[in-house]
Amino acid sequence: MKRLVGARTTAGALAIAAGVAGTLAVFGAFGAHSAVPRTGPLSVHEGLEQPQGAFVRGDGLFSEKGVRSRLGASVSGAMIGPLSPVAVRSSDGKLVAYNTWQELRTVDSDQSFSRQGIAEGDALGTPSLRVHDDAGKDFQLARGAYSAAWRQDGAIAFVKGIEPNFRAGRPYTGQVVVRRDIHGPDLTWTSEPAHYVVYSWAADRLLFYRIGVGEKTELLVGDGPGDIRPLAEGTAIAVSPDAKRVAVLSQDATNVRVLDVATGSEQSWLDVTTATPPLAWVAYSGSWVGEHIVAPASAGLAVFHAGSRSLELEQVLSLDRTQFPVGVQEPRFVDEAGNEIAASADIPPAKGGGGVSFLLQCDRIARSCQRGEPAPAKDWLRPVADSDTMNEGGH
Repeated sequence: MKRLVGARTTAGALAIAAGVAGTLAVFGAFGAHSAVPRTGPLSVHEGLEQPQGAFVRGDGLFSEKGVRSRLGASVSGAMIGPLSPVAVRSSDGKLVAYNTWQELRTVDSDQSFSRQGIAEGDALGTPSLRVHDDAGKDFQLARGAYSAAWRQDGAIAFVKGIEPNFRAGRPYTGQVVVRRDIHGPDLTWTSEPAHYVVYSWAADRLLFYRIGVGEKTELLVGDGPGDIRPLAEGTAIAVSPDAKRVAVLSQDATNVRVLDVATGSEQSWLDVTTATPPLAWVAYSGSWVGEHIVAPASAGLAVFHAGSRSLELEQVLSLDRTQFPVGVQEPRFVDEAGNEIAASADIPPAKGGGGVSFLLQCDRIARSCQRGEPAPAKDWLRPVADSDTMNEGGH
């Protein structure tokens, strides 16, 4: 069930992001609740009136207090899926960078291009990055661009396409660029065009993907302009709170490794198919707080305990597949204790109806979740990632 979102999702069609679900074994008492986190099913109930943290939906940015600000365009994760946040806040909290998609031609994902009269090279859409500030001003950061990550000093990294429009039957290639501030010039970090997706900063080092044939992903580290090195094949789950380590997932989604970002050396490793309880797979884009990592998993959610040289599966939280057939995406801890988990869940279209998305907030000790109101999948209902949290491992 692992999924990588490549160019096919950019053709104007909204692909439901890869599923996640989990189950986890138990190791020791858990801080604030003075209780042991136990493996078992999650009960999900309606009633989440105000999610913890800001979120985006359509052309709206909603604050933690539920105040809606209108964005300059509707959000879209068509170019990135769960590989990178749809919207991310700067470290000073004043700016939100978000992904958009301008559709140039309507595309039916259930029909071939030829049946729709679409020829190779026809322009289908244009991705862009926009920025919304705390005063309500909204402007385009870059046209033909996607996947933003803020550095602590206010610099922003993103992918800028060689040509702005996404065209049928052609790969969308670009360069990874960094601006020291939002109005500064683009400084190209990569040496050659490719299909890149920016993931996150780890202090002053930039983590990003190069996606190859068959959606094969390679996690790269940028130490500076032109100073790029491979870190691992596969995808990132989360960056450690001190920004020195990253948990990475193998290409087959069964092995988790913790690597030193500076050297690439392996510090710990776990095969989830032989863990207790065993999992069929885990997925990328999770969160790391303290010594705990949360990730999407075949059962629902997986929580790992990450020591300095050890990695253990601590808890598996399973979801009812009749309610959540593709699991959840981008889980993140929303408290310092690593007890509260927020995530989004997508429900694929069924019986002629469109797909929908929910926000979830779960207590992993009580094994209980509250579910928000459904939104059409085309609205890209997603939490706003916080740069401080991302550099502490979550998004």
